[in-house]
Amino acid sequence: MKYVIVQGDGMADHPLEELSGMTPLEAADTPHMDEVASAGELGVVNTIPPDMPPGSSVGNMSLMGLDPGKYFSGRAPLEARGRGIRVRKDDVVFRCNLVSLGESGSRRIMEDYSGGHPSTEEAEQYVKLLDEELGVNGFKFYSGVSYRNLLVWEKGRNEIDPGDITLTPPHDITGEPVEEFLPEGAGAERMKIIQDRAEEILKRESKSFNGIWLWGAGVKPDLPSFQERYGLSGAVVSAVDLIKGLGAFTGLSPVKVEGATGSIDTDYAGKVRAVKENLEDDSLLFLHVEAPDEASHAGDLELKIEAIELIDERILEPLVNYLSGEEDSRLLLVTDHITGIESKTHERGPVPFAIREFSRSGVSPWRKFAEREASRSGEVLKRGAELVDLLIEGR
Repeated sequence: MKYVIVQGDGMADHPLEELSGMTPLEAADTPHMDEVASAGELGVVNTIPPDMPPGSSVGNMSLMGLDPGKYFSGRAPLEARGRGIRVRKDDVVFRCNLVSLGESGSRRIMEDYSGGHPSTEEAEQYVKLLDEELGVNGFKFYSGVSYRNLLVWEKGRNEIDPGDITLTPPHDITGEPVEEFLPEGAGAERMKIIQDRAEEILKRESKSFNGIWLWGAGVKPDLPSFQERYGLSGAVVSAVDLIKGLGAFTGLSPVKVEGATGSIDTDYAGKVRAVKENLEDDSLLFLHVEAPDEASHAGDLELKIEAIELIDERILEPLVNYLSGEEDSRLLLVTDHITGIESKTHERGPVPFAIREFSRSGVSPWRKFAEREASRSGEVLKRGAELVDLLIEGR
């Protein structure tokens, strides 16, 4: 059997007044997503455990069949693996956003968590500068994709426990005074000093962004592979280091797609090609698209609907056509969490999923891949990690 998971990051949302009470998924024109729902199994799944913060690291760990409560040890080490950065057991890794800070009176405001989405080439030169000036005493900066970068504190675990530091994701505080969300707990002062010194450097050198924000701290995890759990090999197709790292830790080889950007202008055809070239018997391909999540964080409703429709047209249509000729194949369509247009951040709650097995024919009563239609199906998975079991093992 061949398995494909298509994950549209942050597609789920709430009914919106601007859409006459519909959600973006309900309003979007998605005939191919709807075909997967009507020809297969539709339901909702809780990808975020009730006692954990909603986010892509936790949600996607669930979607790879792992219990985050048992295995999650922080977001940044997953990203480091996705970048090919060697992390030791006693290192502490931080996500390091390039950000734009504004002013409101005497207070600094988180103006843009993404620093204006700089090109990777532009961001890289400033991360290199930060490392030259601040990369001492075991600290090292690593460039990533655009604003998404990393800071590794070598042997930092000997001095702090990442679980004792409170670090707020910058996309949760857009428009808010940053002083209310600075690092807290054991080791926090060191983080604040690094952020302050980086701000001084970037204000002097950069016209695009003027600060960094540290968050997502963690240590190297120990995750069982798909081969160990299901006897499957496979690959992951994504522009996002977090997803590539999760894949690598679970035995899915990251596939490089040159035009994959993590934004709405990504190379959709290249991602589909990568799936076709790497899908074999007894394998699983995890295809991730970041664009709906980015649009949600920006509060851009039109862009979110466009991103959903592009996934439908440029990912689902060619994949469904391809898999229709591969009898022993199953497709899972899902999203990792709600990302609200109004809240501009990740939220906990059930999200829709659909599974289609291409060797089976028939039509279900469900007509739309969307939140309320999926809830009406009565299929509810309380634990996100159960979904891969359902995909691979069936009923």
